[in-house]
Amino acid sequence: MQRVQRTPSLRDQALSQLRKAIVTGQLAPGSLHSEQTIAARLGLSRTPVREALLQLAGEGLIVFLPNRGARIVDLDATHLAEVLQFRAAIEGCGASRMAANPDPKRIARLEAELKRQRLIIKNGERLRWVDANADFHAILAEASENRLMIEAFGPLASHTKRLGYRMNHRAQRMRESLDEHSAIVDAIRRGDVDRARTMAEEHLYVTTVLMKQLFTDLGIGTAEGVGSGLKKKRGRNAKSG
Repeated sequence: MQRVQRTPSLRDQALSQLRKAIVTGQLAPGSLHSEQTIAARLGLSRTPVREALLQLAGEGLIVFLPNRGARIVDLDATHLAEVLQFRAAIEGCGASRMAANPDPKRIARLEAELKRQRLIIKNGERLRWVDANADFHAILAEASENRLMIEAFGPLASHTKRLGYRMNHRAQRMRESLDEHSAIVDAIRRGDVDRARTMAEEHLYVTTVLMKQLFTDLGIGTAEGVGSGLKKKRGRNAKSG
């Protein structure tokens, strides 16, 4: 017998294409799409498309409207602020665990991501930055070594990548993010548990503040009060670090 080829299923291919289109804005927030139209665009039957859409609905990226189709969920400041708070808990945990129990291979991966990010900034590749940024944060989440946190991180990252494609239009913000990432890695490398957690959480707090300002500028509506928990915790950690 020959070994079975583990190629992605049609459902997984549809899921990947649709998630990417939503995250990058190719399928615009608030737009409505029929299952049949999506299937035709992807060159697939409706069954794998329906399965992919059900997954995306579970992740909160689309909602089904009876007899109308699937609507791409609008960017919502309150929801995104809550996502960033959740991510801060996951990544703060991962950063502190890595600082307490250094894993040379994992630290090397973080340093490789910093090198990749420097090159992206040098070349002005904004779209590539979003993926590189997500890969850096995924390593922190993985370092939590908490199965529930790691499973939760994937859908959370899809929501914040949507934000990333809108926030990182300024080279200055990419450079600031790189500095913040470098501070996290430096604390991990030095084994400073409190500072590693603080830097990871503070980075996402800054992102929350900037997101709220962006939404105000765009007239989308802000998340007043959301994110204050991060700010307060940041202050306590700063005193202890």
